[in-house]
Parts: sequence; structure tokens; C-alpha cells
Amino acid sequence: MGREWVRWCKGAALAVEGDEVEVRFPDERGHRVRVEYTGEAFRLVGVVARRAVVEPLENITLRLWRLNRVTQVVGFRVDERERILGEAWVPKAGLSEAEFVSCLRQVAAGCDRLEYLLTGRDVE
Repeated sequence: MGREWVRWCKGAALAVEGDEVEVRFPDERGHRVRVEYTGEAFRLVGVVARRAVVEPLENITLRLWRLNRVTQVVGFRVDERERILGEAWVPKAGLSEAEFVSCLRQVAAGCDRLEYLLTGRDVE
């Protein structure tokens, strides 16, 4: 099942390049999500903002913590490179194509929305 997700994405008209998927939205915005397969689960990761954007933001970790309190699928954090990431872990057991694609789209949408709120742009 490790690479089954590639076929699922192509079936959902999503562009796959290596381990990344480009999710496009009706408003012409889009977001890239990296798919990592751990053997038991998929980790879906999108970069929301890079270090240059994050550095001047006040209380960003507290703001992300508050955001995480109200989200159900996507969690946000600052990584070791000082980027804001959005991610979801999707267990492999019993996973269907529709569930995988739905989670992928939710990660992309969550990351894109937060990117827009923080920067007003569509960079990632």
C-alpha cells in the first residue's frame, strides 16, 4: 500500500510529483502536500510559511496552539527550521481512496488558509 496513494491522487485529478501532491482550489489558489509513508500510517505535510515569514510574528506558537484546539484533522506547528507546518497522520488500516483524498485536501486547504491569513499571499 506504500505507493497506492499515487493512483488514488491521479484518480482524483491531483498532480503528483515525486512524494508531493499539488492540490488546486476553484479560486485558483493551491497548495503542495508531501506524502510520507511510515508503514502503519501516512503523514501528510504542507509548509504554511517559511522562516522569513515566521520570525517577525509575535506569539506564533501560542497562536498555533489556539488554532490546534479547534481543528480536527490538521495540526500546525513550528519545525526545527522555524517553518510553520500543517500535518495530519492517516492510519493505513481500513483506509479507502476517498478518505485518503479527503484528508489530503483538508491538509492542503488548512495550510493554504493559514498561509493566506498570515501573509495574504499564495506562495507555498
